[in-house]
Amino acid sequence: MRPGRPDDLPALLELLAEEVRKDLRDSVPAGAYLRRQMVGFDWESRSRVIEEGGCPRAMALVTARETTGGPVARVEVAARDQADRTQLLRWGLGLSRAAGAQVCQVWQPLGGSEGMAELGLVATRPFWRMDRPDLDDLPGAVLPDPYRLTDGPPWRVTAETYNCAFEEHWRHSPLSPDLPPEPPQPLDLRLLALTGQGTPAAVVWCEVEEHDDTVDRRRQPVGVVGVVGTVPGHRRRGLAFALAAEALRRLRRHGARSASLYVDGLNPTRAYEVYRRLGFTIGFEYEVFEARWQGDEARPTRRR
Repeated sequence: MRPGRPDDLPALLELLAEEVRKDLRDSVPAGAYLRRQMVGFDWESRSRVIEEGGCPRAMALVTARETTGGPVARVEVAARDQADRTQLLRWGLGLSRAAGAQVCQVWQPLGGSEGMAELGLVATRPFWRMDRPDLDDLPGAVLPDPYRLTDGPPWRVTAETYNCAFEEHWRHSPLSPDLPPEPPQPLDLRLLALTGQGTPAAVVWCEVEEHDDTVDRRRQPVGVVGVVGTVPGHRRRGLAFALAAEALRRLRRHGARSASLYVDGLNPTRAYEVYRRLGFTIGFEYEVFEARWQGDEARPTRRR
């Protein structure tokens, strides 16, 4: 076992593609996207590779993020063999704890609980990718009075609205108002609902992704609805439905032929019900497992 290197990315993408073909994960990130995400990644300390004949046969990456409840780590393993997977998961969990994480997550496909309990991991909740197979016959929707639509708001306004909408959600990671995403999103794919007084009430943003159609079954390109959030006090008024429906129309104009989004299966606002009304169905189901240390107070939540 050795630390990974940036030139291992092609091998990682191939391992991920093999897992998609086996229904062990939902998709392979686009190579350009993955390279952007790995800028500044500490390969020496946060990755490990198991090789066979000089070629990677299993890889692990450990990432971390700040949440309102403290630091949360995540171990991602792509492997052809369960023994390799278990070995790398054990390494990643040990690193996460030593680095001060309060929680470490491992995302497994539904039914992929083998070996989790032995590693101290507990099933916490389902997390779904919901898909719309095409962007035909999109529902019409308008914002109710007195709300109005604006697009391309400044990143600071977008981030602050997101943080307000999601601050009570599970494992919320606040966005920095000073760090806009790279590369910049098309401004017309960032939507905001404003009150009659001009204050933000709901936010949606989305993007178009192109995946390898020899691996990914979705019609390409895919319009990904990345965020749908409504500020408390403005919920249950149709804002999320209207903004998401408009986002789908705009994704279609940008060339998307299908759409996907990700949602917590125990979302307290039951957002998945809105998505079902928009024509989305569950396309892939993960089970999130967690190991918890240092006084984390979260408890496992049973599936509904």
